[in-house]
Formats: sequence, structure tokens, C-alpha cells
Amino acid sequence: MGYIVIAIIVVILFSLGSALIGMVKGGKEGSEKMFKSLRIRIGLSVFLFALLMFSGFMGWIEPNTTMLPTQ
Repeated sequence: MGYIVIAIIVVILFSLGSALIGMVKGGKEGSEKMFKSLRIRIGLSVFLFALLMFSGFMGWIEPNTTMLPTQ
């Protein structure tokens, strides 16, 4: 499960970089590339959030419950 989450985060960062290139490029072509990249990034972010919520619900992942010792 961890590899899937890391892979999605890497694709999100790649999409963000692609949007940056489109923004720097400018013009109609750059604007459309930026819009497409940001749309993909938002979709992947929502999917990642839903995947993590579903994984927690199914018990595939668990929150960190380690408590620090008190002095």
C-alpha cells in the first residue's frame, strides 16, 4: 500500500512540475498544458485522499498510536 501512495505522490509532483513549465511557456498552448496538468493533479489528490480514507476504513492501514513516555 505504501508503494502505491508514494507512486501517486510522485505523479502529483510530476504534474505540478508540468504545470509550472506550461505557466513559464505562456501563450495558449502553455495555458492549456497548465490547465490539463492542474486538473490531473487535483483529480489524483482527491483519489489519494479517498484511497487513504477507504484503506483506513478497511483496516489496511492504521493510525500511529505510539505515545511518548511522560516524565
